Amino acid sequence: MRLQTYNAFGLDARADQGIILEQATDLKRLTSPLKDEPRVILGAGSNVIIHAPIRATVLINRLKGRSINADGLLSCAAGEDWHELVVWSLAQGYAGLENLALIPGTAGAAPVQNIGAYGVELSDRFISLKAWDIQTQSECIFSKADCQFGYRDSFFKRPEQQGPWDQPRFLITEITLQLQPMNKAQLVTDYAELQSMGPFESAAAVAKAVIEIRQSKLPDPSELGNVGSFFKNPIVSGLQARHLKLLHPDLPLYPVLNNHDTAQKISAAWLIDRCGFKGARRGDVGVYDRHALVLVNHGGGTGREVLALAQEIQQAVVARFGIFLEPEPSFMPPV
Repeated sequence: MRLQTYNAFGLDARADQGIILEQATDLKRLTSPLKDEPRVILGAGSNVIIHAPIRATVLINRLKGRSINADGLLSCAAGEDWHELVVWSLAQGYAGLENLALIPGTAGAAPVQNIGAYGVELSDRFISLKAWDIQTQSECIFSKADCQFGYRDSFFKRPEQQGPWDQPRFLITEITLQLQPMNKAQLVTDYAELQSMGPFESAAAVAKAVIEIRQSKLPDPSELGNVGSFFKNPIVSGLQARHLKLLHPDLPLYPVLNNHDTAQKISAAWLIDRCGFKGARRGDVGVYDRHALVLVNHGGGTGREVLALAQEIQQAVVARFGIFLEPEPSFMPPV
């Protein structure tokens, strides 16, 4: 099966075979034969780099359905498009997801990555999720605590819990989030880029501003293959942050929420830009000329080219700043 249209980077990768999951009632029939076989789960492929042939069956999650009750409890099938869900929830009169507008991917992938933007993370709105246990062939429910959310991290990203990359145990089928009616919404607008565009009268206005910001600096994956932010913003100790600030007075530093230390978050884009990679090109892949944190496929790029460029960037940042940049997307196979 060709996977070029099933990964946001547009890499012409291949798998042994593929199965598109469209009905939850089909899960047992379709996954039972795969209990002891190599398998991979994909949503929209918006957070994965495939750099070699996948010797496995790819399960493509296309489960659909969404609803919200009068109390703002939103339930959404895992195959729904995330941005469409954000727009739909606002149209229903409920706030809470506006800061997460225009993030590519599916609803089911959102908790895996614990997506976040402009001061809000999915975990801030999360209640629970349903997942299909391929090993036991049964449905299970994960609470917020069960998901063990961290910065761009969760239970589902850890091989010791979810299983190896080619034999994941849990396939997310539905997520439940808690939103608020528009008239009770507490808008999160203290992120610097948003502050400059305020004040805001509604959640819809915040979403509009977020969309404008993202469109101004991030390429549309349908036009230029990419997975959005390629590296996590590194977190360093307060001592290291002060040392770097002395050497580089214009270095952006951000406090780490819910951290009892003096740890600081550093802009990965700033580090990459300072190393001269913004707009750089290596074969058919490169660094976006409007945002140094985004790697792109100019057409015909391969997973190996992406991997080589990512490693070149990591080595340069370590050499100049002593900081290792951790990629956000998963690599298949792992590297």
